[in-house]
Amino acid sequence: MRTTIEMILFRLIFVLLSGLAIAGTTYVAYMGHGGESRDLDRSIRAVSAGRGLNGSIK
Repeated sequence: MRTTIEMILFRLIFVLLSGLAIAGTTYVAYMGHGGESRDLDRSIRAVSAGRGLNGSIK
């Protein structure tokens, strides 16, 4: 009987942590982590010759 309760508890914790991991990655993806900067009007980026040839500055 004790093994069944422990297994149910383990599964419940596992599902809860999995849900939190999925929710966290969804939040980070929705908020645009690593995406386009929102301070483009205030930031001045220097472009080296190698990176500026294709026309992308940032």
